[in-house]
Amino acid sequence: MSNKNSTKHLVEKQSLKKKKMLLQMKKEIEMLENELKYSKLVNLKISTVKNLKISLRFMQRITPYVLSAGIIAGGCKLIGFGLPFYSGDTLKINSNTMKEFDSLGNVRYEQQYDDYANSSNILYYYSQWQPDINGLYTRNVETYKLDELTEEEILKLFNKEDLKLSDIFGEPISKKRETKNNVTEEELQQNDCLKAIIYSEDKNNYILYKETKEENNVITAAYLALTAVVELIPFFIRRNISTFDFDDCVSEIKRKYPAVDTDELIKKLEIRRSNYNRLMR
Repeated sequence: MSNKNSTKHLVEKQSLKKKKMLLQMKKEIEMLENELKYSKLVNLKISTVKNLKISLRFMQRITPYVLSAGIIAGGCKLIGFGLPFYSGDTLKINSNTMKEFDSLGNVRYEQQYDDYANSSNILYYYSQWQPDINGLYTRNVETYKLDELTEEEILKLFNKEDLKLSDIFGEPISKKRETKNNVTEEELQQNDCLKAIIYSEDKNNYILYKETKEENNVITAAYLALTAVVELIPFFIRRNISTFDFDDCVSEIKRKYPAVDTDELIKKLEIRRSNYNRLMR
């Protein structure tokens, strides 16, 4: 009686185990059938996610270069030039004024809607005219570069006694001797004198004009050259400092998001069905 019960229990246990296996295999078959049925949709979803992640990595790759190029293009517009590659801009040219005045009270102005070739503020020192042995007259001329002195501060220098320019401006940027044969009596009577030339820009006084193709070609060429130089910075950082590697990132994304292989699914499904049918016998 004991052997019969034991045998019955064993049969029941094996039967239960078989049912569980069949149930598990049936679930796997249904899952594979479902994957195969919707494989196109699944692959579309995988492809969308994969391409999105690759696009984000690509944006990460090019962002430093795009930002550099954009900032430089905006800078061109900000300082008064046109945008590169587009010759239809309306440009503004401010009025520029050159004022020349000396310690003798003489004043002269120039105004133009264009930049001066050299707009550095300059101070000239002229010594008194002296006759030389050749019957000519000579005087020394020293040139000093004015720093950020205002016109009022320059006028105060004109009225200062015992003025030593080298104490204020350092060594002159140039020294020369001026010679001429005809000097008026008034010039001979003049003592040493100072003359200042200062430049200013009036942003409220300007003219507008259309940028030409030739001007835009120059701006575009300068923009491309400057951009190429500036973009060496992120290129150097990416190559020598940053751990970001676009190709490695793309390879990792493709590894994480493989497409569903329908041929492989069909093979698995056939094996599962064959095993299921064999177990059902």
